[in-house]
Amino acid sequence: MYKFNYENDIDFANNQPIEFWDEVAKDLVHWDKMYEKVYSDDEIYPDWFKGGELNTCYNVLDIHIKNPETRDQDALIYECPYLKKTVKLTYYQLYEKVCEFSRVLLNLNISKNDNVLIYMSNTLEPLIAMLSCARIGATHCVLFDGYSVKSLIDRIETITPKLIITTNYGIFNDEIINFIPNLKESIELSTFKPSNVITLFRNDITSESDLKKVNDIPTIPNTLSWYDEIKKFKENNQLPFYEYVPVESSHPLYILYTSGTTGNSKGAVRSNGPHLVGIKYQTLIQKGKTKVVFYHTSVGWISIHNAFNGLLSLGYTLVMFEGGLTKTKHMEDDIWEVIERNKVTCASIMAKAIRYLIKVDPECKNLHSKYDLSNLKEIIVGGEPIEESIPNYIQEKLKVKSIRVYGQTETGACYFYCYDYKNLKIPINTSGFPFSSLKAMIFSDDGKELGVNEIGELVFKLPLPPSFATTFYKNDEKFKQLFTKFPGYYNPGDLGFKDENNCYGVVSRSDDQIKISGNKVQLNKIETSILKHPLVLECCSIGIYNPDCYNVPIAFLVLKQQEDQSIQQIDLNKLQSEINIIISKDIENFAILRKTLIVTQIPKTKAGKIQRQIISKYLNDINYELPDNVCDVEIFYKIKDLYNNVK
Repeated sequence: MYKFNYENDIDFANNQPIEFWDEVAKDLVHWDKMYEKVYSDDEIYPDWFKGGELNTCYNVLDIHIKNPETRDQDALIYECPYLKKTVKLTYYQLYEKVCEFSRVLLNLNISKNDNVLIYMSNTLEPLIAMLSCARIGATHCVLFDGYSVKSLIDRIETITPKLIITTNYGIFNDEIINFIPNLKESIELSTFKPSNVITLFRNDITSESDLKKVNDIPTIPNTLSWYDEIKKFKENNQLPFYEYVPVESSHPLYILYTSGTTGNSKGAVRSNGPHLVGIKYQTLIQKGKTKVVFYHTSVGWISIHNAFNGLLSLGYTLVMFEGGLTKTKHMEDDIWEVIERNKVTCASIMAKAIRYLIKVDPECKNLHSKYDLSNLKEIIVGGEPIEESIPNYIQEKLKVKSIRVYGQTETGACYFYCYDYKNLKIPINTSGFPFSSLKAMIFSDDGKELGVNEIGELVFKLPLPPSFATTFYKNDEKFKQLFTKFPGYYNPGDLGFKDENNCYGVVSRSDDQIKISGNKVQLNKIETSILKHPLVLECCSIGIYNPDCYNVPIAFLVLKQQEDQSIQQIDLNKLQSEINIIISKDIENFAILRKTLIVTQIPKTKAGKIQRQIISKYLNDINYELPDNVCDVEIFYKIKDLYNNVK
């Protein structure tokens, strides 16, 4: 197998990118038909590996069934602390389940020309459904839980799925969450009707109160049962679908909607060949010797799509998690019990969980006294700009390597990583070195390249490596806009910098920068100062429009003590004064907060990103309407009421 060496690869890839990806693709991927051309020369729409045919499921799964070393190794481990449930599937067991469900899909006349919508809980079954779609060549689209009726109607009418796969309930924050009512209503109201709906009827609840909730969940008329459909083909003496359907390299593998931090989501389309080449290479270079990897993220996130396909394609073990990470016991115990029990070597953990530990266990003595984390080598933190206290805590207190990743749903790969390169120490305020063959630069507003440690627009020179989205589904005009601000470059909409060793750091979204009395300030820089206050667990800063000084900064705070101390007991003026002293020292007096508000929750996407731009527009523009994809409109309503009532 291809052996990664960043120093060799970066030179090869930058000087001969076509030859580099040709070598990687031939060495890492099984092609049923070898491609005729590596790269099509179209910078915005590169047809990587043109003419080639392959099957993603075969490359992710079947290759390990033929290998006695991986056939009986754990492929997937499902953990749900609330249910006290662990389920393990070896590669062979997963293969059997995927082949069974592939037969179900074929019996429903699903083919490679069809889209399948997957709206399920964070269990093993959506991953089985994803691989089954890939096995027969169908394109899947996985949604987060908690979609509104209006958003579901939009997805159904846009994706026009021949089949929808759902589940009756899920577990989130130690509660039953219900998938059926919104989906049922959206199907009834949608102008497009799927040919079939399959429901996974879970039966793993034991408490009487939860059982009552489950029994009260309605069903979708004429829905098929996941388990009954499998039973049916076996009773008809059919075999699981052990064959597979090769598809063209450019054939879409999946459609995945972006997180929607700035507004309405876009459906990023990713094709089979480039995705597999890019994600297998990325996983090989990122994970190295780490063989058991934990992700707490939802199956609707890009991180799970990448981890699932990348890790399994290399014969590693993916540990997944159902339950959410918001309560004290989740962050102090649940995730660490899972990591210890499964001897996890690499874990992806939300920044919020690390911030919480910094506040309640600053020396990490409590965590180390309760759990044996000796197998854990790396912790990945991403999804937002990360203040330096987080990697410091991970490396100095937890005693593991800190990985700060940068990527987007559109990119499909992490474009910066902490590679071991020339014995250079990667600064904790950066994400690391660029992905092989990726040419990153920092531009000024007028498109001029900036120097070392100057903050500007992060851009990537075209063509981009394999695995980038091919378009936005049925919205190609929006896709083209990604390349218009700086012709010849992809502009992700982030501000960043590079240091003297070519390490890159991302500081904020471009539109998360405000002007105060003529001075440009990154909002996350203000937030970094706010988080230094010992009472603050989470925060969000925005600018309120003011004709005299462009913007005035305000902040919403979630406090560490809220569980055992009422908000009324807190002296807000004193708290704001203490925070402003920190801001004055870190930035300048002009950046101090004009208003501070205490909240119980900050609006976030399902991917855990703060919806800062939506909050800003909602408070600044009386005519602004919240997008359909916000997770909980009630949080926005409460914030607006609080903002209007606090002087």
